[in-house]
Amino acid sequence: MKHLFPPLLPKDDLRPPVLAIAAHPDDEVIPAGAMLAWHRDQGHEVTVLHLTDGAQGDPDAKFGDIKAVRREEGREALRRLGVEDVRSLDFNDGELPETLDGITAVIREAFVEIQPQTLYSFFFSEAHRDHRAVSHAVAAASDALPAGCRCLLFGVNQVVMGGTMFDVSDYMDRKQHALAAFKSQLEYNDFALKILHRDHAATVNVEDQAVQYGELFADLSPDQMTPMLESIEPVYRRLVGDLDS
Repeated sequence: MKHLFPPLLPKDDLRPPVLAIAAHPDDEVIPAGAMLAWHRDQGHEVTVLHLTDGAQGDPDAKFGDIKAVRREEGREALRRLGVEDVRSLDFNDGELPETLDGITAVIREAFVEIQPQTLYSFFFSEAHRDHRAVSHAVAAASDALPAGCRCLLFGVNQVVMGGTMFDVSDYMDRKQHALAAFKSQLEYNDFALKILHRDHAATVNVEDQAVQYGELFADLSPDQMTPMLESIEPVYRRLVGDLDS
């Protein structure tokens, strides 16, 4: 039996164009903000697709027009990472499973248009129902991806098991600056600090002292997406005791 630590891989093999698909503004910055900043520093074209309006993000109604607030927060956070091409759709927050066919069609159109060589989106062990719906839609549309696309699937609700890690130590200040843009969400949950610690903990088995922070992804090819979904989701549902939905 051998060690199975997540490999720490070079970033230089990643190619543009880059597409990140998120359910809500902040979903892509939390797990992959440093990598998006790195791509932009290489001159890579980066497009981010936000599928929902984020309307459920202010349960105590503290921020007025929360749709407008969250949309601008998302765009400001990405500006801080160097990303300008942000496409905001208006699917209802919390209801993506009910519009699975619609979001799959939109995602397929984005794949055909952009032909990404690097894709960022959700891994199949997410807890939030919108995140799970997006992961299903991405897998369903993956036949429209270029065969050589690197599908880097992230965890927001929890860390991806195994996978591939990239050293983002030089980008953590910028990532934290981007996360600080989500003022409405930080009012309810200081996830910026939690993510700082999570990215640090990802490097627990890395002996190189220069590597202090990492972002972790399931690293798949398009033809591996649906088989992986079919393998992982039943395991995760059993682990959380949910056998019905």
